Amino acid sequence: MTYPQPIGFSDLLGWDDEDYAEILSIFQSQTDLAIADLVVAARKVNPSQARAFFQSNFQPLRFGPALSGHITGYYEPVLPARAAPDAEYRFPLYAAPKDMPEIWATRAEIKTGNLLSGQGLELVYLNSRIDQYFCHIQGSVAVTYPDGETRRFGFSAKNGHPYRSIGAELVAMGEISAKQITADWVKDWLRHHPDQMDALLQKNPSYIFFEPRHKNGAVGATGQVLTANRSLAIDPAYIPYGLPVMVAGETRAARIYFAQDCGSAIKGAQRADIFCGSGDAAGRSAGAINEPASLTVLWPKGHDLPNGWAG
Repeated sequence: MTYPQPIGFSDLLGWDDEDYAEILSIFQSQTDLAIADLVVAARKVNPSQARAFFQSNFQPLRFGPALSGHITGYYEPVLPARAAPDAEYRFPLYAAPKDMPEIWATRAEIKTGNLLSGQGLELVYLNSRIDQYFCHIQGSVAVTYPDGETRRFGFSAKNGHPYRSIGAELVAMGEISAKQITADWVKDWLRHHPDQMDALLQKNPSYIFFEPRHKNGAVGATGQVLTANRSLAIDPAYIPYGLPVMVAGETRAARIYFAQDCGSAIKGAQRADIFCGSGDAAGRSAGAINEPASLTVLWPKGHDLPNGWAG
């Protein structure tokens, strides 16, 4: 069978159970997209006509056999921080160096060569090396200062090297099985193996840089404030930003999400990352998502497939 495969809405698992008014509201709020014409049209639609709007303007495309994709979860950490370093808060998040080439030093080279110090690139200081690393994985963070102020920082650039999962490294080392691993388990392993932390973290050559964010919420690649359990990180080579995507996990109920973000580990038409919200509870939810899934994109009628499908 050839994919992507068109199917009818009557065959779209989960569609009959959707909150059509809610997904219409999210779709209407999006800006600066290639499908701006549809967003403008959607803003004229009454919530009572939401289901008819989607069924008239979109064609469900199944991207592969059932459960041939994979989903994970991500979130926005909320962490205590300081604007200046001290004995406890000594792990910075950095802005990108000026004139950084497309492919620069690896994570290991950055640390061992101390390549970021002395340039005034430090944006904020955290009190945990583990939290510092996981901010790189999540791509954004909300920090709280002693006076109660909250500020947000998000992805601005990366060093050009591919992401390599330290969780997969721990599986390869025989520390845990792929089905059992969670982000919390990885954090606990790092806490209990401080002598091995550097070696493990440096197996991931990718390194990301941050910038201040001024919106009230975590922001995705489109500049859109993300919606917990409705926003999705995808590979934009296959799924254009803004499109609704029905995601049905092996154990997770089918639900519409919106392609509003991307990630270094999210590659291919059948790979997606669910945004679970902000804070510790969201982090626990995100860390528990790691399963096969089916992805069906609601494709706008009359629009071509993106470059990822060429050839």
